[in-house]
Amino acid sequence: MLRKYIFSLLSIAFIALTTPAAAMADEVTDAVAAAKKSPKNQKANRRAAEALRDAGQPAEAITYFIKSDNRGNLDAAELCFDLYDFQRAGELLDKYLSKRTKDQSAADNQYIPQWSDEPTDYTDILRHRINLGLSMLDRVEKIAVMDSVNIPADDFLNYYRMARTAGRLRPDSRVERLLPRGWLTAQGLATLSPAAFESEAGDYVMFAAMDDESGKSALYETYQLADGQWIEPVRLFDFESIFGKDSGSTVDFPFLMPDGVTLYFAADGEDSLGGLDIFVSRRGDESYLQPSNVGMPYNSPANDYMLAIDEANGIGWWVSDRNGLADSVTVYTFIPSADMRVNYPADTPDLGDIARLSSIALTQSGAPYSAAELRKRSEAAAATADDSGDPVIEISLPDGRVITSADNFSSPRVRKAVAEYVKGCNYLAASRRQLEQLRAQYGAGDHSLSFRIISLEEEVERRNRELTSLRNEVVRAELGDNISNF
Repeated sequence: MLRKYIFSLLSIAFIALTTPAAAMADEVTDAVAAAKKSPKNQKANRRAAEALRDAGQPAEAITYFIKSDNRGNLDAAELCFDLYDFQRAGELLDKYLSKRTKDQSAADNQYIPQWSDEPTDYTDILRHRINLGLSMLDRVEKIAVMDSVNIPADDFLNYYRMARTAGRLRPDSRVERLLPRGWLTAQGLATLSPAAFESEAGDYVMFAAMDDESGKSALYETYQLADGQWIEPVRLFDFESIFGKDSGSTVDFPFLMPDGVTLYFAADGEDSLGGLDIFVSRRGDESYLQPSNVGMPYNSPANDYMLAIDEANGIGWWVSDRNGLADSVTVYTFIPSADMRVNYPADTPDLGDIARLSSIALTQSGAPYSAAELRKRSEAAAATADDSGDPVIEISLPDGRVITSADNFSSPRVRKAVAEYVKGCNYLAASRRQLEQLRAQYGAGDHSLSFRIISLEEEVERRNRELTSLRNEVVRAELGDNISNF
């Protein structure tokens, strides 16, 4: 489901993926020089602005956009929005609208939001986002972000190391095995979310699935009965039923707190600052109540999702693609407020930089936690992450079976291949745990660990490649050597 949000609604592509860095630098230098030579040349200013923006220098691009044509005021407003300068973004939008031509208005009114099939005025959406950003900036939560790590987008579940009491995040393959055969097709559902929530006891699962025809998603839950059977999933809510309006299409990435009442999930729509925002709801007597946006620093103009909190260790995580890295996301690890939410005063210096996490060190300044406390919580979370009861492995075969243990196979070759794969999985898990601990220590100020971290990152990549090879060997051993690699 997340694939439809590869880019956020208002996100600007700061990274040019097809231009070599040296050539891009030359292009920027030449374009800026030309604009400075002809400061009243609108085309030269636009070329400089676009070159700077595409080179990842949005702040520098704003001045040149403003000096270009009227459309440049709208472009500059978008950049100010991405930089959390919402006040200036509103002023530039006003300036654009005051000079907007009929042709520009017609073009703006052809904009179709991701959650709708109906065209609307893009500037109305931008205005709403700007006002939402201003409102959020007045209530930025005071949390200490311990670490941020950029990882492949499909690999984020491996970086959540929670105590067993917090529940577990499970891949879609786990949910598929619980569902009655043919249930997805019968319900008209096409896709399962890549992450589902499982309770501490392992007898309750909440997951998201997308409708095959409309492309809209909903949350479902299922329970395990005393005889070990799982009940047919029950639909909890979709976007319209939980928000009371149809301005969005996606609800996804659920995490239910141990109280069984508080639910975090991600959604799009007009109440989101970006593509996906994180929301919180509470279970009432018959249904979940109207959700609230959790605000900043969790949410951004990009996609933010999968907020999870380990109360036993006082540590939490969420995922964001705000850093604009191709095929990658950032996992933030943080220490949440102890009891009730505490926000920064609205006049806090550098509040915009804190809210957008331009540097996680800003969130640690003045926090009532020492560097030792930051390390302690991170290590405790990794040490108490209980994987008992998990299948040792999960290897899907082309015939539909899923290998979870070598015990059911009589072939010595299969047992040997599975044993090697399990050994590789354990090595990789240990390396990842060690890497998490080193990163936490580095984030707390021990910069002498940088070379060890780089070395361990390379080792993790190598072990991932080895596991792919071992997985192929298991499949070949079970199905025969005449199959192709997977």
